[in-house]
Amino acid sequence: MRLHALTLRRALVTTVAGLAGVFAIGTGVAQAQPASPAPAHHVAAASVAAPADISDCTLGSLPAQATDTVNLIHSGGPFPYPDNDGVVFDNREGVLPAESAGYYHEYTVITPDSPNRGTRRIVTGGSPVTDPPHYYYTGDHYETFCEITDANGGGGGGGVPACTDLPSQVQDTIGLVEAGGPFPYEQDGTVYENREGVLPAESADYYHLYVVPTPGDSGTGDRRLISGSGGEYYYTGDDYGSFCQVQS
Repeated sequence: MRLHALTLRRALVTTVAGLAGVFAIGTGVAQAQPASPAPAHHVAAASVAAPADISDCTLGSLPAQATDTVNLIHSGGPFPYPDNDGVVFDNREGVLPAESAGYYHEYTVITPDSPNRGTRRIVTGGSPVTDPPHYYYTGDHYETFCEITDANGGGGGGGVPACTDLPSQVQDTIGLVEAGGPFPYEQDGTVYENREGVLPAESADYYHLYVVPTPGDSGTGDRRLISGSGGEYYYTGDDYGSFCQVQS
């Protein structure tokens, strides 16, 4: 009877020890399990840079040399920096809207008294290269841009800015044109050929010229009115050197 009790006690101790070992092993295994990964939606997604907002601007709000550059673009040159003007602008910083390679071209806007090209540029977008649909101006070497709204006929007529201050004789000459005369000068009504391409490209006999009298000048002077067959008028006060479009 005593032997049976001793055997039973040893069996009980062995069983308890075995259970303790199993518990210890199970606990170790549980602690060794790696922590569950964070849910996928906790991982931050990489951000994609979008083009900056580009404001609108007009040629009249920009340096006068911007108009000169637009006129050269329309006429196909000659450009002041032939090795740089008209080359492809890669838009590497993505400031302008994303387009296919070769879509953008850049041109120098002269900075008076600067010994080099300076920081002013016009970047055009689209084709044809002499009359593209988009013109962008930067005055800080591509850091920021504005889109020129009147460089392709949106108010200045093919890159020709709107007139802001005209001699009174311009309206007098327009009155004669619309009345069919009588005209005081022999050359009034003759075809203006637009050889320099400063005005928008049109058919050979689209434009006609008229002298705008200069008070105190007995000759024809340097002032002219150019009429277009579409009803538009352009004024030059420097013998065709530059033009502005007369607003109705």
